[in-house]
Amino acid sequence: MVELLAVVAIIGVLVGLLLPAVQSAREAARRTSCANNLMQVGLGVSGYHDAFKQLPTQLAGTDGSTVANRDNDRRLSTLVALLPFLSNDALWNDLHQPRSRDWYRADQLSSQYYGMPYEDELAFENESSDGENSDGADSSTPPDMWPAGGPSTSADYELWYHEVAVYRCPSDPGFGRPGMGRSNYAVCIGDGIDCANSGPMKDVGGTFVIDDELAKRCNAAMRGVFVPRTTVRFSDITDGRSHTIMMGEIATDLGDSSTRTLPAVVSAGYEIAGKGSTVVASKKEMAAKDVLLKDPGWIFQTVLIDPDRPEFWSMAVSNPGIVAIPSARRGLRWADGMPLYTAFNTILPPNQPLVLREDRDDSTGVLPPSSRHQSGVHVGMADGAVTFVSDSVDAGDHDSSTVFLAGPTPPGSPSPYGVWGAMGTRASSELVANQWDHGQP
Repeated sequence: MVELLAVVAIIGVLVGLLLPAVQSAREAARRTSCANNLMQVGLGVSGYHDAFKQLPTQLAGTDGSTVANRDNDRRLSTLVALLPFLSNDALWNDLHQPRSRDWYRADQLSSQYYGMPYEDELAFENESSDGENSDGADSSTPPDMWPAGGPSTSADYELWYHEVAVYRCPSDPGFGRPGMGRSNYAVCIGDGIDCANSGPMKDVGGTFVIDDELAKRCNAAMRGVFVPRTTVRFSDITDGRSHTIMMGEIATDLGDSSTRTLPAVVSAGYEIAGKGSTVVASKKEMAAKDVLLKDPGWIFQTVLIDPDRPEFWSMAVSNPGIVAIPSARRGLRWADGMPLYTAFNTILPPNQPLVLREDRDDSTGVLPPSSRHQSGVHVGMADGAVTFVSDSVDAGDHDSSTVFLAGPTPPGSPSPYGVWGAMGTRASSELVANQWDHGQP
């Protein structure tokens, strides 16, 4: 009996010793699978560029109607445009057909799709000679039908709920409501904030048109590979494709008040930690929602972050300090091109807090990449390589102003956010000698 107990004890010790190794091996496998997914997405971008001589557009799709869900208000993500290049022809065909609104059943989602494509062909078909889209909405669609090309990205439209396998990191367990179809991969919009939710266009009677002032602001601030509602080509990446981040990881929200997936919102009245005063925007200073343009590290002056658990928001804070919209969480809509859902900037380093300028899901803000891996994230470079970037990457001074029109950091300046910021810009002529090595992910 004693011998049997000794054997059991030895086996228990061995299992205890082996379990961490097994868990580590499993995570290593998931991390490798994640890197492979991101590499496939990068190849999809290259395939799209080969086909159309431009990168897919973030915030694309149809417009032309003031009636809700008669078009998608040019709000579709790059991920939608990429899908035909990732072997998802079933959704491609369905998305390009008007569909009965009875076709959607919230409790009976079809399982026949494993990822489905919408490429920006509708926009190309409606493109005028000067490069701007004409009326993208199908006025012939009956009111009881979803339009070809898809309705609003928030509509109860079955295709928006489908999980696309290549867009999911196996280390991320997020699933279900309030999310729709989730994505763990997002596009890089550079080291800026201004115009990330509009690009150079504004809505005029349901149709998006170029606005001269927005175009100037967008040109100054949006310095990444992807510029919303703007044509970008590989030839525009003059800093070198191997030195420029094109896409990267984002963790999806799990409902746990994580600073990485649940955004805070700028407000002119939060206590500054340890100072007993408040953050108040004077009339001579920028409005509260514009604080982040000059001080993207604003969140670290507040008491919103839990001091005992710095990866989570403090639940002791009674606020509109945290975004109020239940679905306004990181990665919960793969088809939505708004920055919160499918974009990131290279201001704060990976896995730092999300902060929006306004309590809206279409707001801009400080939006770092994030992941469920230990101590970093995968990023895809514009040359197709995938590398793992540490949370401790050189990110300069987070209190430095972002680059924006008439701001203290002039347009065209090198990124103030160190190596991290420099790798996010496509044509800012920063030195690349300090770039991290392209190691194995």
